[in-house]
Amino acid sequence: MDEILPRYTEIIDGNLFWYGNDIVEVAKDYGTPFIIYSENILRGNYRKIKDAFNKYFKNVSIDFAIKSNFNPSLISILSSEGCGMDASSVNEIKIALLSGVSPDNISFTPNNVTIEELKFAIDKNITINFDSLSQFRMVLDHLPEIVSFRIKIDYGKGEFPGIKTAGKGAKFGEIPELALQGYREAKEKGCRMFGIHVMAGSNVRNADHFKLVAQKILEVVKNFEEELGIEFEFVDMGGGFGVPYRPEEDELDVMDTAKNIADVFKAFYTEKGREIPRLVIEPGRYISSNSGLLVGKITDVKRQESNFTGTDIGMNILMRPALYGAYHHILIANRMNEERKFKTDVTGQICENTDRIGKDVMLQEPQIGDIVAVFNCGAYTMSMASNYNGRLLPMELLISDGKLITIREKDNFQDIVRHTKFYESAKTLKD
Repeated sequence: MDEILPRYTEIIDGNLFWYGNDIVEVAKDYGTPFIIYSENILRGNYRKIKDAFNKYFKNVSIDFAIKSNFNPSLISILSSEGCGMDASSVNEIKIALLSGVSPDNISFTPNNVTIEELKFAIDKNITINFDSLSQFRMVLDHLPEIVSFRIKIDYGKGEFPGIKTAGKGAKFGEIPELALQGYREAKEKGCRMFGIHVMAGSNVRNADHFKLVAQKILEVVKNFEEELGIEFEFVDMGGGFGVPYRPEEDELDVMDTAKNIADVFKAFYTEKGREIPRLVIEPGRYISSNSGLLVGKITDVKRQESNFTGTDIGMNILMRPALYGAYHHILIANRMNEERKFKTDVTGQICENTDRIGKDVMLQEPQIGDIVAVFNCGAYTMSMASNYNGRLLPMELLISDGKLITIREKDNFQDIVRHTKFYESAKTLKD
């Protein structure tokens, strides 16, 4: 069969093997749906981006964006590699702590949080990247040791409008004028340590983008340091490091990306006559996306004016296609020797017409009971999943040292109703 297959896949006796595992046999053994992760892919992705940035920076922190995948086993694996964590909620902080991550290796980059959440992070000595001046002022009498603001620069880029994280119309970050006031107030309160944060893109595979973001944030650094007479301890460039979702797409060249950022930083700090401060980056999808494969079963095939291939994978499990129109590569795992010539929408079991994990997908001729594999589901899959329509969340498996380990049991009915209270009205309805 003449087609480009996703990485880490091979065809043996007509079945799809992913990182050495027969996906059809795994589905028989564990049932569907489930997500299967590879520990080696996860570690390898982290090491690749770490090596690239370590080549060009003496002092760099790589913080995994927990929002992309908060399974504690995966967090623990990355922590064992020396990876830090970036949390967007208090519960993500708690997951990191539960997974053995030290508080000094956790950053907190939230938006619209409560004073209680901010104080929780401060009391744990976790660095906060404040999203606004008003959020910062909520804890003005309870300041952290180091004050950092997320800056809303005038440039942003995202694969879809919904994941654009800076620039006009983005809800994230503070405009420079108000952030400057925040740093001024922190300094007046006795703060002597400062950081600065920017996040201007999501799933970007163009290395030049990161060079432009570096230039934009260092312009702000220059203005703030001159205005306030301070020096920043770290510059956090955020995430946005993209991955290919289609087999034919090019990967982000992380070596070029690191070099582009380093060239900008080196020129800037050489002119200032100073060492480059600590660089922080927050990759999420880059580390975890292709480490996870979502596996389901075909439950219906409708041959109508348009074809619909129904599966037990709905938008309650994989939200991205319904939310953004995102693409995920889909194959029938038990028909890998067959030609893909059946044009179909691949749908789930949810009562919404947007419940499609693929539109106009070319599949092998589908039959009820066939096994489907959906690629790049290690990021923004389980972390965005829900029990909509009373559907259960899937099991999660991990390939580790050649063995399959369950790292999350499949939901059962009790998980859905566990926190509900049954109220029986004492009133009797009368005519």
